[in-house]
Amino acid sequence: MGESIVLAERRRALRVPVRGFAVLYASTGPLHGMIENLSKSGALVSVASRPPEEQLDIEIRIAEGNGWVVGRVVRVEPHARQWRIAVEFGRVDDSLKDAVEASIASARGAARRRPILVIDENTDRKNSLITRLSDRGMTPLAPKTPLEAIDLLTRSHLHVGVCLLAPGFGVPSHDLRAVLSDSFPWVSVAEITDDLDATTHQAIDTWNTTPIGRIADAMA
Repeated sequence: MGESIVLAERRRALRVPVRGFAVLYASTGPLHGMIENLSKSGALVSVASRPPEEQLDIEIRIAEGNGWVVGRVVRVEPHARQWRIAVEFGRVDDSLKDAVEASIASARGAARRRPILVIDENTDRKNSLITRLSDRGMTPLAPKTPLEAIDLLTRSHLHVGVCLLAPGFGVPSHDLRAVLSDSFPWVSVAEITDDLDATTHQAIDTWNTTPIGRIADAMA
């Protein structure tokens, strides 16, 4: 009984990375922010200014759905030019509960699949690298075109956090890296070299440091 209670609390406290939006309705006016992570019990939101009160009505919109929550600010800290607001959920809309559940399930699924994007026009090298990654329990995703790569990265439920990159698609690797950095800042980029064992180790080490990698470690 005690163990099942502990496991239930861990599932409730599990925070997963999301790409979503929140509006905090403060007495000074609405504060629009980005959601960095959330759980069944709360969220971390980045906003431009600090709300004056602790109790707030909050509108949340994530890929899996949207809804309202009454939240309590439990921590505020400056970060770059923003404020990070940790919010503890009180009353939560049923629709938002379902969306949060789906978001957590998506992150847990990605933690089990361990996806890594592989971009390389050298077919033999790419196939060999895919085999090595698969043998280590990863799920390599190998787009054939730049648009396909972008499509995979924009699918939030896939939680692709690492991209292995070699020159290709007619674009220099430093240009592709710049595009990834600007458009997908949550993605860590690692270079593909002819030393495929070293590339594989680097990719897995990098993946283990991602938010989804840390969830996988917590689930182990």
